Amino acid sequence: MVGAILLVALLLIALIVLPIVAIVRTSRIRTLELRVAGLEAALLRLIGERAATAPPPAEATQPIPAVPVPEPPEPAAPAAEIAFPLEHLEQVIGRKWLGWVAILLIFGATVYFLKYAFENRWIGELGRVMLGVAAALTLVWLGHDRHQKQWRYLSQILTGGGIAILYLSIYGAFGYYHLIDQRGAFVFLAIVVAEAFLLAAVYVAPSIAVMALVGGFLVPVLLSSGRDQYGILFTYIGLLDLGMLGVVIGRSWRWIGSLAYAGTQSLFWIWYSEHYHPEKRPAALLFETAIFLLFILADLAPHLRRRAAGWEGWVRLAVNPFVFYATCYTLLNDDHHDWMAVLALLLAVVYAALARAELTLRPSDRRILLVTLGTALTFVTLAIPVQLESNWIAIGWGVEAVALLWAGLETGVRPLRALSSIVFALAAARFLFADTPWDSRAAFTPVFNRYFLGMLALTACLGAAAYLYGRARPRAALTAGLAAFAVLWIGTSVEAFTHFSVRAEALAYSMGPETGDALRHLRWAGQLSLSLLWSTYAGLLTAAGFRFRLRALRSTGLVVFGVTLVKVLLEDIPELRQFYRIVALLALGLVLLGAAWIYQRGIRREQTR
Repeated sequence: MVGAILLVALLLIALIVLPIVAIVRTSRIRTLELRVAGLEAALLRLIGERAATAPPPAEATQPIPAVPVPEPPEPAAPAAEIAFPLEHLEQVIGRKWLGWVAILLIFGATVYFLKYAFENRWIGELGRVMLGVAAALTLVWLGHDRHQKQWRYLSQILTGGGIAILYLSIYGAFGYYHLIDQRGAFVFLAIVVAEAFLLAAVYVAPSIAVMALVGGFLVPVLLSSGRDQYGILFTYIGLLDLGMLGVVIGRSWRWIGSLAYAGTQSLFWIWYSEHYHPEKRPAALLFETAIFLLFILADLAPHLRRRAAGWEGWVRLAVNPFVFYATCYTLLNDDHHDWMAVLALLLAVVYAALARAELTLRPSDRRILLVTLGTALTFVTLAIPVQLESNWIAIGWGVEAVALLWAGLETGVRPLRALSSIVFALAAARFLFADTPWDSRAAFTPVFNRYFLGMLALTACLGAAAYLYGRARPRAALTAGLAAFAVLWIGTSVEAFTHFSVRAEALAYSMGPETGDALRHLRWAGQLSLSLLWSTYAGLLTAAGFRFRLRALRSTGLVVFGVTLVKVLLEDIPELRQFYRIVALLALGLVLLGAAWIYQRGIRREQTR
């Protein structure tokens, strides 16, 4: 048994010492190579300068008339003079990656050795913890010693590995061996977190901060025993994130905040999938709320210190509230669905307040303003379908889109107009794919029903958008007007056709002798109503095109005429009864004749001007 322990100890020492020796020797050899190359380059440069400036030897013969001689070309720079501003792949692997891989291997070997030793009871609980603490402090001390001697990469590697093992030891001492109480564990963890991020700031080494975060988030996973200690877990994660906040405030390092956020949410959802119960919902909600507020502060911290926030902060500032809302929705929706829209509106208020506070800062960051304002408006848009039902969703989105368009035009903020277009698109998609009864429809009263009134409301919102654009933006006004016509055309067509089709379906259940003839009459009436309605719309569009001198309206009228004509020729004439066929052809002919007369008069007027 003693021999096995000594063998394992020698193996650990070899794993620790040999990579360090290899890294040190590689770094020293590379340093000597660079020095020799520098000396050769300096010597060659000095020889070249002396040769170029040396005077020509004196001639003893009589002077010869001067003949213009072209200047010799400048000597090419010797190969040894080339500098290395960027590290080659060999240097990156030898000086950085090799060391980090070694530390990760040592960390894994330590974990598995301790686990094996614990299972076989080679070492007591206190000895296990003390062994880990001693190894960690040794690595941290060696890292500090290498840092003082300007061994930058090696010091970061050693320090990061020591901090990771220290996390492992303290978490195990409290969570699994109960050698220290909760208060003592929190104190120790707070000290380790503060030390890790302080060393990262002092060494100006984001890699130490990354290693501290990675090791910290891996500890609960590696030491998981199946018992649910969510209070300890949540507090531990909170301390890690507080350390991250300090680093973000002190240093503008990329990916530190995103790494912490990803680790936090990963650990939370791992816990949720394994241990969540409705009784633990208050603790889970409190934890997620704290994380949400903490990361808002982390994302705004650089800007509050008059430093420009990067794109990573803007993305996280926008993603954070939606992850928080999705988490709350998952935890609360089954029992408290009525409060989900209220929560969305509360988040909209929070981000609107952040946008308002951003306006008071000088100078304000336009991108943060757009992110916060856009997030607030998105939550308002999200609250509508969460709270409302059926056609009210499209109506609510239409009203919101008009309000956004008005605000964008009044303030001159183009993103508000773009967001208005997006909300209008959502309302139109909702109307087409959710509200419109394409397949079947229950019995209804024509015009005075939910679908038709909702269609009129959405048409009115699009018409209001066309009016707001007015003459200042004629193309946008025309687009909004055509969209309003499209909604009206589809809505009234569905209303007219389904009025007869619903009556036909109701009649099909009766078994009277005249049922077949009545069904055919209703279907013919539905087809005839579409032809008459489309012909009327085509004539109105053509007349409006000449009235307002808009070629787009006239062209749209011609397109509708074409669609109606194709329908009459392919659908009405072969299928309709003689009387309905006569009415359809006569109506379409009269409307086309009127349109031709309007065209002739309009063109003559334009030519005489």
